[in-house]
Amino acid sequence: MSDLWLMVLLCVVVTYAWRGAGVLLSGRIATGSDAFRWITCVAYAMVAGLVTRVILMPTGLLGTSLLAHRLIACGIGLAVYYVSRRNLFVAVVAGALAMTVLNYLRVTVG
Repeated sequence: MSDLWLMVLLCVVVTYAWRGAGVLLSGRIATGSDAFRWITCVAYAMVAGLVTRVILMPTGLLGTSLLAHRLIACGIGLAVYYVSRRNLFVAVVAGALAMTVLNYLRVTVG
């Protein structure tokens, strides 16, 4: 049990050390530099890859839904995102609600 607490403590220390380093270095980073733009592109690419994986190759309960339903819910969420003046919260709620309704209809209707 003490090993578990030691691991948790080490995780906390390392997490806050990286956060502290980020705070110390944040004033020195030029956000318009090529390196920063490259890091931003890599971060966006990773998020896009993860979202694509969740939609095309889901695991767990989401894997029981139809691909068409996941794509429709994603499209509805994206449309709501742009209609709602890029409000991410409203878009996520709309996509989740669309997914819930589509799966409910699939189970109850046919």
